[in-house]
Amino acid sequence: MKHLKLIILVSLCSLAFGCTAAKQNAATDTASIEWRIKSLEESFLNFREEQRRQADQSTEKAEEIKERLDAVEEQIASLKSDASVAAAPDDMAAPPEDKGWVTDLKPDEDGWVEGQKPVPSNPTAQSGEEKPWAQVPGPPPVIPEPKVVKRHTTTKKPVVAKRKATGAKSMYDKGLAKYRAEDFEGARGAFDELLKKYPNSDLAPNALYWKGETYYSQKDFAQAILTFKEVTGRFPKHHKSASALLKIGMSYDRVGDPDNAIFYMRALVEDFPQSEPAKLARKELTRLGG
Repeated sequence: MKHLKLIILVSLCSLAFGCTAAKQNAATDTASIEWRIKSLEESFLNFREEQRRQADQSTEKAEEIKERLDAVEEQIASLKSDASVAAAPDDMAAPPEDKGWVTDLKPDEDGWVEGQKPVPSNPTAQSGEEKPWAQVPGPPPVIPEPKVVKRHTTTKKPVVAKRKATGAKSMYDKGLAKYRAEDFEGARGAFDELLKKYPNSDLAPNALYWKGETYYSQKDFAQAILTFKEVTGRFPKHHKSASALLKIGMSYDRVGDPDNAIFYMRALVEDFPQSEPAKLARKELTRLGG
């Protein structure tokens, strides 16, 4: 009888262990499926973002080409106008009247030939042949140098870009200052304003990451996870994505989901193996048994 009870007890323990293992496997499979779906969603968001960025670049290039064409047309029109004016200057507009052979030389000056007959004063007695030497050619026309058309539109663009960069930097510094002062709501407002006004700024990934840190500091781990995932989705190659993956794993650990925590820590180690967050992730994986 004792042996029978022992056998039944061992069977029940084996069954319970098998159920627990099945539950763990099911949870892991569910987490894997969820990660695949989220990866597809993030890939689609990246594709849409790249399309929008390429469209913006195409528009900017088209505007730049149009401005350059307008400037070239202005230069050509200016050159044509200057060339037409130089072709007919005022002092050569009307040829001088042909009055025949004219000389101012006197007998006591060089060039006088003794015995030369005086030129008759009656123009009708002169020869009708052309006398090209009778007209003293004037100086050659001076062609002015082409005017350089100043492109005012091109000088404005760097100024605008500089103001944008300055505005984004100012908002970013303001948000960090508020975060360090533990004004998490104010910091989040500054980061949101930066992301709205300057979505393509180089500081956008940093601002989005620190926005997630405001939620993490307030222990709103669910919202922190969503915000950090937005960092990895929009900026997968940015160095802040490594920190975001670490905080996603830590947030899952805080809400009691070690499977997802291990999953994201492993993703961090695989994608950014040499980063500082990866070193912390390895320690967390050791602690979590992953």
